[in-house]
Amino acid sequence: MSLEIASKRIKPLDPQLVNRIAAGEIIQRPFNALKELIENCLDAGSTSINIQIKEGGLKLIQISDNGCGINKEDLKIVCERFTTSKLKEFEDLKSINTFGFRGEALASISHVSRLTIITKTQDSPCAFKAMYSDGKLAKDGIKPCAAASRGTQIIVEDLFYNSSIRRNALKGGSDEFAKIYEVVSRYAIHNYHVGFYLKRIGESSMDLKTPGCSIRSVENENYLQDVIGILYGADMKKELERISVEYDDRLKFEMLAYMTNSRYTQLKQLTFVLFINERLVDCQPIKKSLQNLFQMYLPKSTNPFIYMNLKIDPKNLDVNIHPTKHEVRFLYQDEIISRIEKSFEEKLLDSSTSRSYYVKNLTLDTFIGESQKSQKKSDSQDSEGAKAPIYPYQLTRVDSKERKLDSFLHQTSLNDSIKVINRTKASSQDKCKSMLRGQDFERSFNFKSLNELRENVEKNSSKNLKQVMGDLNFVGCIERELALIQYQTGLYILNTRLLSEELFYQICLFNFGNFGYFNLSEPLDLFDLAIMALNDPRTEWTEEDGPKEKLAKRCAKFLYSKSALLDDYFSIKVTKRVDSEGENKYYLEALPMLIEDYEPDLVDLPLFVIRLATEVEWPNEKECFDSISKEIGYFYAIKNLKYEQDTHNFEENSSQNNDKMNESWMIEHVLYKAFVNMLLPSEENEQQTIFKLVDLSKLCVSCSYFKFFIA
Repeated sequence: MSLEIASKRIKPLDPQLVNRIAAGEIIQRPFNALKELIENCLDAGSTSINIQIKEGGLKLIQISDNGCGINKEDLKIVCERFTTSKLKEFEDLKSINTFGFRGEALASISHVSRLTIITKTQDSPCAFKAMYSDGKLAKDGIKPCAAASRGTQIIVEDLFYNSSIRRNALKGGSDEFAKIYEVVSRYAIHNYHVGFYLKRIGESSMDLKTPGCSIRSVENENYLQDVIGILYGADMKKELERISVEYDDRLKFEMLAYMTNSRYTQLKQLTFVLFINERLVDCQPIKKSLQNLFQMYLPKSTNPFIYMNLKIDPKNLDVNIHPTKHEVRFLYQDEIISRIEKSFEEKLLDSSTSRSYYVKNLTLDTFIGESQKSQKKSDSQDSEGAKAPIYPYQLTRVDSKERKLDSFLHQTSLNDSIKVINRTKASSQDKCKSMLRGQDFERSFNFKSLNELRENVEKNSSKNLKQVMGDLNFVGCIERELALIQYQTGLYILNTRLLSEELFYQICLFNFGNFGYFNLSEPLDLFDLAIMALNDPRTEWTEEDGPKEKLAKRCAKFLYSKSALLDDYFSIKVTKRVDSEGENKYYLEALPMLIEDYEPDLVDLPLFVIRLATEVEWPNEKECFDSISKEIGYFYAIKNLKYEQDTHNFEENSSQNNDKMNESWMIEHVLYKAFVNMLLPSEENEQQTIFKLVDLSKLCVSCSYFKFFIA
């Protein structure tokens, strides 16, 4: 063992092995080689770049440009490592403004492929051709050849021919070409003044073609938008927003960006094209910051397109931290990212939505009219046919003097069982007046999206369940979410929570824009509510989502940006105030009054606030109205209490201690009355809504025994 250890002497590696190891770090896949070659073309001042690919770049990469060309004398050493025209001493790194500077790109490519260069300068009478292997010029040397115009053509053949493990590990040609297309498209966006042409050998048409223009300038930025439209479609081009940050003397940076606004929701993955000082790079802190921002403004499972051109003082930028120059670091990173994020958020808040309409007026009369017509039709059919005999055991036993289930249980008032935030109540007369927002007429909205949602409710309603709701006898509450009712000779359990959730959702649609206000005694800080929600395990917050305080501020600011819509259509009043330190604060002042004598359980208010900001499909009108109505329905629905019973003092009021405020009274006389008069129960939830407990006609007991049974 000791002899083996002693024999392991340190010795220098063979230079050829060193070069191949270094080449493997830089040229990992075909698109890495093409990226280096494109940057060389751009450094040469090219205005046209033509690329041809075979088998995903593994068989052939051919790139031609019209740049300045390479001098004949430089062809001898152009593929040797650390030969460059862009860097002379270490201090030059502080002001480097070209793509390449280490002189490793062509050397690395020549160590893993068969490389050919054909080039012509402006002053040269002809072109010259040279072939390379392992960084060395081939024995044939440099040969003159014919060429019509200046520029350089580089041909890379049989990539990784001498590294079978690397070649076998790569994916198929189509996957490699997809990465090549992505790289070329990103350079085409940023260098929109350059004409890019990409074609697969054997295909009849170009895969990518951009027009180019005379010069890259503000006046020609329409060409940039045209390129994005060519690559990603005309729909994306229409929704692009320009963002800019003027040069900051202290941070020494400036930014130009284009992004898709909140109306564009077709991308399932984030497309982030970032150039820093003309270099295509990745910066995870910037990317993560913008991802967190857009999560607040876009629907779930949708992402934006972002192109960003960031210019930073070269003295503040470190580009020499990665072999492929894929990552960079810079000074004042946190401050610069904060400025960038702020500029994006301001643009998102300013973006508006489109709307289309058609004229068709639907009211709550439509809600009830259909069931009344069907009931009349049913009655007329029964009168025409012969009446079947009805036996006593088939009769429904209903008597207004019958004792309810509650009379056998301990009475508990709403005051003893509900923990709520302290608030004032309007008088019953004021409530009735505010149901139409203090107006003398009911407002009518003829939005196409709204009418489609209403029609969908009617189409998917359950006639059987509606019939039960119209002729039920309320027996009592089993718990807050479940009630016992009698319909004909059957005893049923109804899911009050699901029914109330549907009720409030439908009220939002059919009484759209005509709600009263339920005013809170004191405005509630939206930031505090959002923090409470993020601390709730149901929101499933993780550290990857970002700091809670930052998310809460963003949530409050975002809801204020939607305050006009929320107030006008849903009576959710959000206001802004400036505190003593000059900072904006956002408050919730009122909620919609959907039905009289019913107040939502405000314990879930923080969750309602955070869900309004994150779960609503804001960019699309129909999905927006639908999701807001669903969130209101979920918040207002009656639920079992899952919090501590020993609460703070509820406002002393004698009316809270009488029978009217008893929660069982409220469920029976407010909710179930609304179910009968207003609700179109959903056919989809029918199985979860009603459960038949027993058929009373099959019980051979007297009425007195029946009373004992339900007790």
